[in-house]
This record gives sequence, structure tokens and C-alpha cells, in this order.
Amino acid sequence: MKRLVTAVILASVLAVIIGVLAYYSGPGYVVFSFVDYTLETSFIFFAGFYAFSFFVFYYLVRLLSGLLNIPRFMRRRHYNRQLERSKSTLIKGLIEISEGRFEQAEKMLIRHAEKNDTVLLNYLMAARAAQQQGAYERRDEYLRLAHESTPSADVAIGLTQAELQLSHKQYEQALATLNHIASLSPGHGYVKKLQAYTFKHLGDWDHLSQVLQQVKKLKAMDAEELQQLEVEAFNGMLAKSIKQVDGDKTEAIWRDMPKALKENAALSYIYASYLHAQKKDDEAEALIRHALNKHWDNQLASLYADLNTSQPKKPLETAEEWLHKQPRNAALLLVLGKLSMRCEFWGKARSYFETSISIQPTSEAYLRLADLLETKMDAAAEAQKMYRAGLKITVDQTVDKLPLKKSAADDSRPSSQLKLIQ
Repeated sequence: MKRLVTAVILASVLAVIIGVLAYYSGPGYVVFSFVDYTLETSFIFFAGFYAFSFFVFYYLVRLLSGLLNIPRFMRRRHYNRQLERSKSTLIKGLIEISEGRFEQAEKMLIRHAEKNDTVLLNYLMAARAAQQQGAYERRDEYLRLAHESTPSADVAIGLTQAELQLSHKQYEQALATLNHIASLSPGHGYVKKLQAYTFKHLGDWDHLSQVLQQVKKLKAMDAEELQQLEVEAFNGMLAKSIKQVDGDKTEAIWRDMPKALKENAALSYIYASYLHAQKKDDEAEALIRHALNKHWDNQLASLYADLNTSQPKKPLETAEEWLHKQPRNAALLLVLGKLSMRCEFWGKARSYFETSISIQPTSEAYLRLADLLETKMDAAAEAQKMYRAGLKITVDQTVDKLPLKKSAADDSRPSSQLKLIQ
């Protein structure tokens, strides 16, 4: 339409120009001669006829060209309509997935997948929909079709496959998939992150520790999450080496551990327990003292009281310094009582045990106090009271952990049956 309007305007302008020239210079004269034929006309008529013929010829050519291009136009129109329909189906399929209707989503996503320029996305999302339905064979088939449709998207397809395998707890298969992707893209941070979680689930602590070093370099995980996995890795390696009675490896693991992790209470506890079992209590005392000075932990403090150090009074003095900072800590007071008994300070030990019980009664505190009263202070009657109090706490705690019995009021049997049973 724009071209037609332009042509009309140009024709009008040309007609005006010819009219002006004819008015000022006369109509002019044009003669055409061919063999025995002669054509004479005015220049104005010739110019007008020529301009008109040009426009007629131009639009006639355009009309013929349009007629010849009708098949190609129809094919393109059909393709565009099919493409729009495919995109609309993809959007609906994604909506169905987000709303949890996975069966409908799968059908929509594969309906026009091959006729869509987003065929890769269609198959990947169809694989996720199949995974949610537990259709793992269909899931793998969609992933295969995705690879056939776009061979260059190995990383994207592999990551989707690994994520789905991890979701299905297929850890061995997921690891194989991730190792393949890592060979294609060695510096891919997300691949390393998934490898770390796979090694964690497999309990492969040595490889987990190694891959976490790469994760740290690639900054593929936030600091808190990374530290948690590092703690699990070293905890697992320490536990494994201790179980295998490999003392050299256990000590090497601790020696090579990052300084920040050596202050972790759980790791300090497992290594200090190992040192205590190896009769290396002086080393364990220094380790626990350093850890508790940084971060307090009741379980670690309890182990501190069990150490047989070469200087029994030194741990007691250290623990009394801790008491200044937390005078109402029942666990610490229990530790002080046990350390006082090791130093044979019976009166001080009794005071610490009684104070601990007044803050938070525990069966261990009662047992320790009863033993002290019976064996060191010749107070058997008082000791019996402490034993009974400690036993009561133990029984109460055991009963609390038992499942509740069903009462007669909750019995679903008819009242007539209950009467017969009675």
C-alpha cells in the first residue's frame, strides 16, 4: 500500500512537470520511423504514455512475481503458524509443570517438539516431567532425543541428566555423568558442586575433600555451605582412618586440615577422642583447651574432664578460668567436679556437683556425687539418696522416649466388645 501511494505521488509530480513544460515551451514533436511505418505524436502525449506504460509494466511484473511466489508464501505461512502453535504448547507445558500436572505437561511438551526451534528445551522439560512421574525409561529416552536434536548441547543435557539422577538417588550413574561433563568442561563450577554432593552421598570423603578445593577456587558455593561440606569430609576421613587403625593417616589428615577447621568442635572432638584412646592425653588437653578458648562446646568439655594428663591440676585451673565467663553452666560445673576428684579435692568436687545439680539436675551429676559421698566422704545414707535421684531421672527420661500406649477411650472397638473382654 505504501508503494502504491508513493507511485501515485510520483506520477502526479511528473504530470505536473510535463504540464508546466508544455505550457511554457509548447507541446513539442516526436517522430518514430520503422521500415515503411512512421508514427508522429506530440512530446507531451509521448511522455505521458511512456510514464503510464512504465507504471503498468512495473506493477504487472510485481503481480506475476507474487503469483509465482504463492507456493513459497503458503509454505512460510504454514511454518510460521506451526511455530507459533509449538511455542504456545511449550508455554502451556511449562505452566503445567509449575502447577504440578506432570502427565499433561509431558504430553504437551512432546506433541510438537520436532517441529519447534526449541526442541532441546522441549525434550529437557519433558524429561523432568517424566522424572516426577517415576517414568525413568521415558526420561532417559527424552534425554537421548535431546542429544540427537542438538549434539552441541552436551553440557546442558548432561547436567539435566545428572540432576535427575541425583534426585532419584542414582548416585553412581550421576557420578559417571558428571565425570563425563567435567571432561568436556573442566572449569564448570556447577559441575564441581554437583560432584561434591555426589561424593558426599556416596561417602567418598577423600574425593569430596579434593573436589571441594576446586569448588573453592571456582567460588561455586557460598562460604557457609562450603565449610559445612569440608567439616563432613574431614569428619568422614578421620572416622574412616580411626576405624582402620591407621594412626599415621589420622595424624596426617589432622595435620593437613585447614586451620579454621581445626577450631570446629565436632572435628576437635573426634581427633581428641583418638588422642585419648592412644594415651596421648597431654596433646588432647592442649587441643581441647585451644578449641574451647575459641568456641565453647559442652561435649568437648566433657571429654576434657576424662583426660589423664601428666599435670592433673593444670586442667582444673584452666576450667576454673572458664567458669568466670559462664558461672551458670551446669555442664562446666560437672566437669570441674570431675577434675576436682582427679586432684583429690573432695570438698571442692562436692560443691561443684551440688551446684551443677541445682542448676540442671542430670543422672551423671547425681551418680558422680553419690560415688564421692560413698567412697570418699563416708556418707552412705546421703549417697543412697543421690543414687535414687539419679535413677529417677534416668527412668523418667526412658519413659519419655517410649511410644504412648493407646487408651481405652481411644479404642475403636464397639462398647459391647469391650464389655465382653472385661
